[in-house]
Amino acid sequence: MDLNKLKYFYITAKFENMSLAAKDLLISQPALSKAITNLEAELEMDLFFRNGKNISLNENGRFLYKEVERVFTVIRNLERGLEERRGEGDGNLSIVTTLPYTFTNIIDLFFDDYPHVKYQQVPLSKENLQQFIENGKYDLCITTEKIEHSNVEWVPLFEEEIFLTVPKSYKEAKKGTIDLTEMGNISFIGLTDQYSFRQFTDQFCKSVGYTPTYQVEVEEATTILQMVKNGRGAAFTPETSVNLYEDKIKHLKIENGKFTRTIGLLKHRYTYPTKISEAFVSHCHSYFQDIKKDN
Repeated sequence: MDLNKLKYFYITAKFENMSLAAKDLLISQPALSKAITNLEAELEMDLFFRNGKNISLNENGRFLYKEVERVFTVIRNLERGLEERRGEGDGNLSIVTTLPYTFTNIIDLFFDDYPHVKYQQVPLSKENLQQFIENGKYDLCITTEKIEHSNVEWVPLFEEEIFLTVPKSYKEAKKGTIDLTEMGNISFIGLTDQYSFRQFTDQFCKSVGYTPTYQVEVEEATTILQMVKNGRGAAFTPETSVNLYEDKIKHLKIENGKFTRTIGLLKHRYTYPTKISEAFVSHCHSYFQDIKKDN
C-alpha cells in the first residue's frame, strides 16, 4: 500500500464520485477506477458500494477513510513544520469564523505587526468546522459556540453584551436602556433563522416573553447596521460591533436580564502550530484585553 493509492482513495471517498475525483486529481477516470480496484485487491476487501455511476463508502471504506485522514494530517503537519524551518510558509493563516465586524478589526491590527501574512477567512459552515475538528485543515477557529471534542481546545476570549440598536429618529433612542416587553410593534432587521446569532437572540427574547417581528432578513451581517442607519428598523448588535460614535443610530442596553455571549478560540490539539498562528492567538488575547480595559 503506497501513499499515492491512499490519496486516490481519499479523494474518491471525499467526492463519492469518480468523475469529480479524477478531475481533482488531474488523472483520467479509467486510471482512477483501476487504481481503486487495485487497492481493493491488495486489501482483499471492497471499499465502496457501487450502483452504476454512483458510489458510496461501505463499512470498510468508512474505517479506511477515517484512518487515512489521520495519516494525511500527520503528513501535512510534517510539511508545515519543515517549511517553517526552511523559512517558507510561515506567513499563511487560515481562520474559520463568522464574526465579520470583530474579525475585520482583529486582522486589521494584526497586519500592523505582520504585514506580509497571507490570510484566508473560511466561512463557519458545518462542513468547514468538521474539517477543522477532524483533521485540522485550518489553523484556528473563532466562534461563539463552545465545542466539546477531544481534538480541540476551547479558549474563551471575551464575554460581550448584546444591545438593541435603533435609528436616532425613534423615540426609544432618547433612552439609555430598553425593556423589550415595552417596545411595542417595532420592525426588526436581522439574519435569517439559519444563523446561530439569530437563533441565540430569538431564544433570549422567548425567555423574557417577547417576540420580535422581522421585516427584513438577510444573509450578510454587514448590511444590518446600514439598514438601521437608513431608518428601516431595529437590530440586535453584539458589543464588539458597537460604534459609539455613529451619528444616526443609538445602542441601547437591554434591561431584561443578562444578554451576553462568549467569543472564543478553538485550537486543534494535534496539528502543527506555526509561529504565525501562535502569534495570532497571542494577538487575540491582547485585543480583547484592551477592550476590557476600555470598558
